Amino acid sequence: MKIGIVQPLNTSNALYLTEESLKSGAEIVLLPEKWIKTLDDLPLHNFQQLAKKYTAYIIPGAVEDGVSIISPLIDPNGEIKAIAKKIHLFGDEKNRLLSGSSAIIFKYRGIKIGIAICYDVDFPEIIREMFLKGVEILLVPSKIPKDGIDLWREYLKVRVLENRIALVNANTFSPPEYLGMSIAYVPSPRGRFIEAKPIGELGDKEGQIVIDINPLSYMSFRIERLKEYKHFEIKELE
Repeated sequence: MKIGIVQPLNTSNALYLTEESLKSGAEIVLLPEKWIKTLDDLPLHNFQQLAKKYTAYIIPGAVEDGVSIISPLIDPNGEIKAIAKKIHLFGDEKNRLLSGSSAIIFKYRGIKIGIAICYDVDFPEIIREMFLKGVEILLVPSKIPKDGIDLWREYLKVRVLENRIALVNANTFSPPEYLGMSIAYVPSPRGRFIEAKPIGELGDKEGQIVIDINPLSYMSFRIERLKEYKHFEIKELE
């Protein structure tokens, strides 16, 4: 499956770069979290038109709508199929907004795909539950500052390793504080072990990239991990 990552500086460039990804064959396009301030600033109708024109899914990032942080899922008919909400709010978000209470999984071309918004990735339970539901690719819009990128990537790689799934991250580009560095990982063999292998990165510049993920290449790793997973109880001693 071809997935486009768009790292835009403004709305006009976001639409242009999204269409460039679609012209390059992207079947899904992902944008970052809070690359624009609010839902009112999001050119949602334009993204819907692009999704319909190219019969593709578009996740135009995650934005504040005045109540929560939401991530619209636009389907190939140009309709809003679902809205993912950020479950774990970060910093001052907790003082202003309401948390989501459910995660979104959708199926496209036979592949199960999940959406997790930024800080949600810090909590492994969400991704593990998606994995147990069969998710093969995780899409992550985020807004991570430059001094947090190294630590952020450790979280991303660990989620890939824990669950043997691919992960695609679109991170905000708004210099000098936010430098993008969007990246995609897939589980890949390295000798006797599995590593989170980077397969595409945008770096510290505005742009777009289309990466190709074949879940069949790591299906055996997922199946093995699923068989190994054990449900358990914790018994606390008095």
